[in-house]
Amino acid sequence: MDPHTLVGAYAVNALSDTERAEFEAHLHGCSSCAEEAAELLATTAVLGTVAEIAPPEHLRAQVLADAAATRQLPPKVSVHVQPTAALPVRNRWLVRASVLAAAASVLVAVVVGVQGLQDRRELDDLKQSAAGYSQVSDLLSAPDAKVLSEPGAGGGKATVVISPSRSKAVFLANGLPPLAADRDYQLWVVGTGDPRPAGLLRGEPLVADGLADARAFALTVEPSGGSPAPTTKPVLAIAVA
Repeated sequence: MDPHTLVGAYAVNALSDTERAEFEAHLHGCSSCAEEAAELLATTAVLGTVAEIAPPEHLRAQVLADAAATRQLPPKVSVHVQPTAALPVRNRWLVRASVLAAAASVLVAVVVGVQGLQDRRELDDLKQSAAGYSQVSDLLSAPDAKVLSEPGAGGGKATVVISPSRSKAVFLANGLPPLAADRDYQLWVVGTGDPRPAGLLRGEPLVADGLADARAFALTVEPSGGSPAPTTKPVLAIAVA
């Protein structure tokens, strides 16, 4: 199977262990796939932050009425199409990039339409997400890069992209249960001493460095603004060593 076609499945953790290992080996030598995988991983994290909105009550009735009044088209006559030669890797990347750009535009339109860029903080969050995406892309190109994922206790999933040689990692999460306004998800680096705070999870990827002694990442629910030390049991943990 062409490894260039597995980027999407890799980003949503849909590959077998063997396929994942083979694809990660491919990532180390393919900058285009590393960049695309980083973008998709970052996008899944952003998607997890978009609040679900219930459709208007009249929408179902309207759709059914429109469907009943719409004339059905006759079946299409199949036409034999002469197969074309496979696109070179560079052209395949350009096609994928165009699709990703279009998908990103739709995502931005949805997020802006639902939430709106109401203040400077939201603009800063978008900038931080872009920076996190760049870090993911950079780490995926490292020869020893690893991507580790774990489900959350109450739903959702977290992913860590880590490079031991660079002593750096990026943490992404999506689908985690929403918290009350006075609570935050806080990330911790678990090493040889006490857990070290690594940032508050508010939609954008979190970047952690200085990981020489890191053994795991843990996520807890803390009072708004975070705590100097964990005050609750982790809702998920990802071992990295």
